[in-house]
Amino acid sequence: MTDMTRIFRLKSDIRYRPIADEGIVLRQDEGEVLVVNGVGVRVVEIISEGTTLEQMLMTLEAEYDVEPEQLRADVLAYLEELENAGVLETGD
Repeated sequence: MTDMTRIFRLKSDIRYRPIADEGIVLRQDEGEVLVVNGVGVRVVEIISEGTTLEQMLMTLEAEYDVEPEQLRADVLAYLEELENAGVLETGD
């Protein structure tokens, strides 16, 4: 999952909504709801635009005060969680 040009997209049954300082991600086909923090829902928003890992990291680095290495590690871990939860699909 470390290919910087891989494109991430939400699966077609995924809906999300920011709510106050957090958000929800709904897997409609499974009837499952995930609650995520504010940064988590921001990542989902960026993914909804169909983005590469490189673009995602650049956007988040501009928005948050975090070291690039820490940001990359955290985003990769979160993407893996989303993938395992059935939220993501990837393309070339």
